[in-house]
Amino acid sequence: MNLLALIENNAKAYLNRKPKCDVILYDDDTYENVVFPVIPSKLPAVEQKQNNEVFNGASGDITLIGTLGLREYTLDNWLLPVNKSYPFTRPNASDGEAIINFIKTRREIKKVFRICVIFTDGNEVLNMACVCDDLNYYYDSVHDIHASIAFKEYIYVNTTNNQTTNSNNSLSDSQN
Repeated sequence: MNLLALIENNAKAYLNRKPKCDVILYDDDTYENVVFPVIPSKLPAVEQKQNNEVFNGASGDITLIGTLGLREYTLDNWLLPVNKSYPFTRPNASDGEAIINFIKTRREIKKVFRICVIFTDGNEVLNMACVCDDLNYYYDSVHDIHASIAFKEYIYVNTTNNQTTNSNNSLSDSQN
């Protein structure tokens, strides 16, 4: 087989491949997790804005480079089958209602969890501590769930005790 035919065969296989990744929500404290059953062929983008400022100076507009903002990941109109296994669902996937309950429970108790997007070869697209910023879902006519879920990165603040002074190092600590 010549090189051109080999490249064409690989390109066709690449374009026709099924997604080989998992989207997982994971609780670091309880080790509970849920796996999304349906992965679209095009994954959503990881968004991260930079908090730049523009002001008008003597010579015109000037940009001040700001710090990076929090990452965001939005799953828009994802299918979450309920008590069904379609041919396109991921193996070991969770039920749609289990996924919604996982998120709702953690939102109610204001708990941080983790979202991971991992290819089957082990490469990570995303692994971030997060909170659910927005959750919208509805049941369709066959009782499957369609959900739009927005996750926002959560940054842990150092709250350990200093061993020398035995005082709390938390940034929010207001000891006098």
